[in-house]
Amino acid sequence: MSDPIKVLQEPHTRSWQQALSLGIIGLVFGLIIAFAVIFWHSRQVVPLADVFLSARTPLLQHRSEKGAWPQDFDLSSPPEALLAYAYGPVRSAVLKAGVSGRWRFESGASGAAVAFIPSEWSEEARRVLVSVDGKLDDGDPASGQFRVGADRATFTLKTD
Repeated sequence: MSDPIKVLQEPHTRSWQQALSLGIIGLVFGLIIAFAVIFWHSRQVVPLADVFLSARTPLLQHRSEKGAWPQDFDLSSPPEALLAYAYGPVRSAVLKAGVSGRWRFESGASGAAVAFIPSEWSEEARRVLVSVDGKLDDGDPASGQFRVGADRATFTLKTD
């Protein structure tokens, strides 16, 4: 027969030890989730930044040799004159970016810029583009070379 007194004895581990071990397990799970979110977010930012950076070189080369910016165009279908300036990396960067939206080169009286217009503007799209601003520029979406507007992000090309 079992002794009824053993059933009423206190457990071998104290409640504070159990709370501490559960807290450590929760902390580890929280850190794993945080790192996963950061990794996923950075996988979205880097390809977008690569498109802006890779488009800058051939466009600035065209400007310095021809003395003028090319006409506005979609980055996926550049004008023939721009193909002589090693435009291949720009096409591959646009394909690798894997985001839905339009990539454009736009020039005007105020200067020239590479623009990204997302197909669907959301708070997540804005958050990613603000992170791209942190990678390319000053991190402030309202100032600097990279700006995030109401419906697009633009990377201003400077000739200085």
